[in-house]
Amino acid sequence: MVITGCGAGMGRALARRLHRAGVEVYLSDVDVAAALETVRLCDAGDRVHFDEVDVSDADAMSAYADSVVGRSGAPAMVFNNAGITMVAGVLEEDDEYARRIMSVNLGGVVNGTVAFLPHLEAAGGGSIVNTSSAFGLLGSPAQSAYSASKFAARGYSETVQQQLRADGSGVRLHVVHPGAVHTEIAARALYVTPGVRDYVTRGFNHRLPGTRPEAAAAAILHGVLAGRDRIPVGFDARAIDLGVRLLAGAVQRPVATLTRPVFGRILGAAALRGTQAGAVPGASRSR
Repeated sequence: MVITGCGAGMGRALARRLHRAGVEVYLSDVDVAAALETVRLCDAGDRVHFDEVDVSDADAMSAYADSVVGRSGAPAMVFNNAGITMVAGVLEEDDEYARRIMSVNLGGVVNGTVAFLPHLEAAGGGSIVNTSSAFGLLGSPAQSAYSASKFAARGYSETVQQQLRADGSGVRLHVVHPGAVHTEIAARALYVTPGVRDYVTRGFNHRLPGTRPEAAAAAILHGVLAGRDRIPVGFDARAIDLGVRLLAGAVQRPVATLTRPVFGRILGAAALRGTQAGAVPGASRSR
């Protein structure tokens, strides 16, 4: 099995669960210290392998896929799981980091799929598991770059699903849509307004109902083994998935009404910061 973004959260939980099941796992991340902690927690022996790989680098991912296959053959499952985010109003987003979000969250899915798919095809089958988000089904205020990257990851993955079916391929592709999973993504996010960080992380970790990473990993593996194309993780993700399917765009307005107090505080703080600085929000941005 191959897991990108193994240094925390769902990636770490997947690694530990698969390792406990006796599966050989290949892990990658750009955060070497965090990834090595995952290896240590697996109590790995020689069945857990780590490589420092930037999923946004297509050539690096291609070389990584060749290396994994050269060592152990084509993997049964490839989890394109790496992801990052930023919390900011659309006019306050850091442009460079917004592009980095797209290159990791979408580029990592594309590069991982393209790198490993030929090997799985040659082996006659396997599963590619691409991580989108509940915010790849419904837009999130204060995370426009993240939502855009996750919508794009979903669209790309669903297109590849159709192609694989049309070709009669033995390879399956699954799209994961986690809701609120209590990982470190909120703490690791880029915050344009520093005061927002504590508010968001406290709410995410202590007030927001969500799924533990271990439960998320179990739900993902269950969905893959059940052959599901779309795997929502958590009650909130399942509710959003159902709402979007049944109500289409009509679900946006009631959700916005329910979440206005939270996101209003986040976005209001960003606007206040711009006003206090005497600047027009977003005036220095290139897009």
